[in-house]
Amino acid sequence: MNKNPVPAVPTVPTLPGTDLYCTSPGGYTERYWNPVDLDPITLSVIGGALDATAKEMAQVLYRMSYSTLIRESEDLGAGLFDVVGREFCESDSTPMHIGSLPGYIRGINRKLEGTYRPGDVILHNDPYHGAAHSPDYGVLIPIFHEGRHVAFAAATGHLSDVGGASPGLSVDAIDVFAEGKILDAVRLERAGVRNEDLWEHVLGNVRAPSQNAGDIEAMISCCRLGVRRWEELVGRYGFDTVMSAAEAWMDHSESKLRAAISRVPDGVYRAPEGFLDDDGKNRGVPVRIATTVEVAGDEIIVDLTGSNAAVDTAINAPLEGSVLPTVNFAVRTLLLDEAITGEPVPQNDGIFRAVKVRVPVGTIYNPSFPHACSSRFPVINRIPDQVNLALAEVLPDNVTGGNSASLQALSYSGYDPATGEYWIYVEVAEGSYGGRSGKDG
Repeated sequence: MNKNPVPAVPTVPTLPGTDLYCTSPGGYTERYWNPVDLDPITLSVIGGALDATAKEMAQVLYRMSYSTLIRESEDLGAGLFDVVGREFCESDSTPMHIGSLPGYIRGINRKLEGTYRPGDVILHNDPYHGAAHSPDYGVLIPIFHEGRHVAFAAATGHLSDVGGASPGLSVDAIDVFAEGKILDAVRLERAGVRNEDLWEHVLGNVRAPSQNAGDIEAMISCCRLGVRRWEELVGRYGFDTVMSAAEAWMDHSESKLRAAISRVPDGVYRAPEGFLDDDGKNRGVPVRIATTVEVAGDEIIVDLTGSNAAVDTAINAPLEGSVLPTVNFAVRTLLLDEAITGEPVPQNDGIFRAVKVRVPVGTIYNPSFPHACSSRFPVINRIPDQVNLALAEVLPDNVTGGNSASLQALSYSGYDPATGEYWIYVEVAEGSYGGRSGKDG
């Protein structure tokens, strides 16, 4: 008997009446604060405080973590979000993490919305419900104001091992269960009380429990710092003012990106068909990548229709936690390059609203359950290159030269009888990128 029922399709909704996906979860049916008119200085101060909070959260996470992937590669994300996952602020660390947390929140909300309590700590890594891939654990702590749930502090980090068929990462995994223990919106702490049985279970199913314990505790500390900074901000300026500023801060980023998109000539731009050499197992069988960029007014659609069907190894890329953030990153860096614009644009939900993705279910960029997907980075890293190729003729001074578009990760490990644990080291190998007209990479 199958004890693992097939989950629903990815939690990210398509836009009404379309086949498009979007990172932004959209607005509210009910506003839970009273809008306040803000002067520009107050808006800038609160917006700056939000951005500083996300960066400080990330500093705590990578300084406390045990995993070299988090501590040295800064393979992490952290920030503050509203109750539906709209991003108030997020650390600008690893590009593939920027924008992944809204997916985690949506995936967790589908199970726990309406049941959060002060002191809850939630763990999540289900790639078919918003996670980037199973090694990227997410920690979520709900934030309350006068007894009402009003926001989240959240973080992600790449742990060295989450169980599965082999230590660290492996491209040759038969399905998502072979990649490691899947934690689908589980409460590690309920109302401030840790579930010790769950904690032991989580650490008892990995090869490096001491290392993982340190990484998870770092993510919890990171989120608790975010909660404190939010409460301090609300204590100083008032809840309605902070929420109104967050709303305006997101609108500001949206307006900046939409203005940049509107300067690109409308049209349909196709990149030359791209390929990976193979899927990591079936040598000499290329994996096809198709990319079309549609520009209409102040919106962009990146269409991945025509890309390869999902493969039988782990290079498939989860739509919500990996593909959507990478597309947003590609568009943002192309059109809002600070070296060209001369001003920073805050990272928040506003960056996501004008960028849509079209991709059929069952492809490498939108795999169906239970395809493996933990080694999705070679496929993901091709997206920025493809978007650059598509827009090269109309944005010759913005696009970058060919990038190191296929990242490699090598897992080294061994068992230490003295400790009863594995040592695991994941070496991430990639080349240079970013070189463009008038600027070095």
